[in-house]
Amino acid sequence: MFFFLPVQEGNPPKKFPLINVLLILLNCYVFFKTATRRSFERIIWHYGFIPAHPHLKDVFSSMFLHAGLLHLVGNMYFLYVFGDNVEDRMGRLNYLLAYFLSGLGACYLQYIVDPASTLPLVGASGAISGVCALYMLMFPWQRMRLQFFFLIFPIFSIPARAFFVVGIWFLEQYFMAATSDPSLGGVAFWAHVGGFLTGIVLFPLLMPSKKIPA
Repeated sequence: MFFFLPVQEGNPPKKFPLINVLLILLNCYVFFKTATRRSFERIIWHYGFIPAHPHLKDVFSSMFLHAGLLHLVGNMYFLYVFGDNVEDRMGRLNYLLAYFLSGLGACYLQYIVDPASTLPLVGASGAISGVCALYMLMFPWQRMRLQFFFLIFPIFSIPARAFFVVGIWFLEQYFMAATSDPSLGGVAFWAHVGGFLTGIVLFPLLMPSKKIPA
């Protein structure tokens, strides 16, 4: 399997990213608390978001459930890379609001595309897609590095800017969403697209206004 991961270079947050750390810890806690139970599959079906039976409570519970360890690790890595700077720039309350609203937007678009689906949607990737969009708009020229892997082995890396890294990732998600059948299950690409677009919409609404000196 050939894949790449973004690596940020520099740009440490000025304040401790409390909300981002708590979100990562909560996601990990819920996964290990549920994945070790025999009823794990039933939990996924009960608390995941099912488009054919949409409930607001399931939107939020589904954001903290993950189908497997790799699913969790991948999502938490992206949240770790992009979330701390977004929280630092937006402020803790606005960041938390943006995170949950992006998750809501992700579920909503998945519902619009396939409203008859009875497959549960789980994972934080929709919310994290919104965080990635916000990062791209806040730090478009931030230096990053794309580290390429074959299986688990690093092969090579190339320098890139955040706008390119996140933009290419979004185009990939959109292409996969447009060319795949959501009724077959698997990765919910439209949820990624929905979360990303929600992040773009939220950017001008939740960014704190700069004070004009007197």
